[in-house]
Order: sequence, then structure tokens, then C-alpha cells
Amino acid sequence: MIIDTMVMAYALLGVPEYGEESIAALHKADALYSPASVQAELLNVVWQYGKRGVTAQRAAEVYDDASRLWTKLIPVERLWPEALSLAFSSGHSPYDTLFVAAARMYHTSLLTYDQKLLTSFPDETVHVGTFLRT
Repeated sequence: MIIDTMVMAYALLGVPEYGEESIAALHKADALYSPASVQAELLNVVWQYGKRGVTAQRAAEVYDDASRLWTKLIPVERLWPEALSLAFSSGHSPYDTLFVAAARMYHTSLLTYDQKLLTSFPDETVHVGTFLRT
């Protein structure tokens, strides 16, 4: 399963609204794949949470924990041609369409909370809550 950046972040940061559900989804998934760009995105997310009170030490721990959870990080070089095409055709950022391209490449789903992605790519995406109910 391809894991969206925010699903990982919510799980590791224990975000009240999504944390427990995200943790359950990570445990249920057989394998956790993401484009390698997720590392930079997650670094940015933990930094942003730092501005909301998370300490630099805790942010570093979250980032470290995430690096141990992924089964595979997919090189962006393998994904960017399709991701760029998807970005132009859908109006989504290539940051997002890298995840969709990864889901297509691995014939699996992208686990996300992103409603815009869920609407635009219903064949490649699954909402975390829906995944947990299946």
C-alpha cells in the first residue's frame, strides 16, 4: 500500500482527530511504500508541527521513527514521468501525483485523507476509514 505523508505524520505525531485511525491503518497494511520524496515532505510537516509546540527533539524522533516504518521508498526517478502527466491532466501538484503514480506502478492503493485526491483518483486512492472497514 502507498502511504500518504499525512497518514504517517498523523500516526507518529498522535494528532487527536486522525492519529489513532492512522496508527491502525499502518498496522493493517501489509507493506508501507511511498515515493522517496515523502522524506522531505515529512521533514517539513514535523517542522511545521514544531511551530505549534512540538519540540525539535520530538520532531527529530518522529522523523527517525518514520524512516524505520517504510517497507520501501520508491525513487522519484521511476515515478516522475507519469506523475508529471497526471499533474497536468488533473490540476494536482506533482507532490501529490507522485503518490498516485506509485499506486499505479505497484497495482495497489494510495492510503490518504486528501479529499481532492480521493475525488480525482477514485481507482487509485482509499480513505483511511474505508480501508479500516474492509
